Amino acid sequence: MKKLIKTGIFVLTGFVLQVSVASAHHAVQAQFDVQQIETFTGVMTDVELINPHPYFHLDVDTGNGQIENWSVESVALQALRRAGLLKRLRVGDTFTIEGHPSRNGEPIYLMVAITLPDGNRLTMRSLDPSAR
Repeated sequence: MKKLIKTGIFVLTGFVLQVSVASAHHAVQAQFDVQQIETFTGVMTDVELINPHPYFHLDVDTGNGQIENWSVESVALQALRRAGLLKRLRVGDTFTIEGHPSRNGEPIYLMVAITLPDGNRLTMRSLDPSAR
């Protein structure tokens, strides 16, 4: 009987963990318009190195003299580390972002590429679905 209870608890725990991991990730097509790419330049105000996706926040001049803080969802933290980008993301520096805009019109983007202050452009997300 004890063995049956332990097995049941083990199976239930595994199921709960699977559900929580699956719900933590999202389909990018649901939140972002992956058919469009917008490019903007802004000053980095914050870098959130969180899993599963880090966020960058930039102050962007909207063209009418207004400055808005826009958010950019990045690729996974490990991908940023492999690209050598973590050491180059400095608050106060100016970056150009190419990204998919959010579907609801909020200033949130899914990063496709980033151009660093020194002019180097790094593609962080392939637009070719067969490349994934």
